[in-house]
Amino acid sequence: MSVWYRVHWSDCPPLTEENAWSALWGATRSEDGSQTECRECDGSGESFGERCGSCDGEGWEDCVPGYSCAASVAELLEYFDRPGMEPWGEAVIAFEGRRVDTGFDGEPTAVPERIVQTWTWEQFVAEHKES
Repeated sequence: MSVWYRVHWSDCPPLTEENAWSALWGATRSEDGSQTECRECDGSGESFGERCGSCDGEGWEDCVPGYSCAASVAELLEYFDRPGMEPWGEAVIAFEGRRVDTGFDGEPTAVPERIVQTWTWEQFVAEHKES
């Protein structure tokens, strides 16, 4: 089992094995969190008057199993080291878990088994970023 690092957005359900799905930022999720409303057709099932090719006319697309995460502190800091990307006020969670897939940006996705530590983004940066 490995330790993974994740920014866990305040509008996400609690970090648990049951809720471990990765979706694109800002997507509308299904009630159980395992699917998102199709962005191409906005959930209608039709795109340009035809059956939507992205969601096969269903209006929903499957999420990737597991939480998007980073394998190290350095990887997480690097991912968010772009202007406007800093997740100020959000939680950073280190958790033990197992890798299950690959996310939309090529990042690992993992299912948590135990939370190791939680910080705010500001605490995480202050503790880990080199001067």
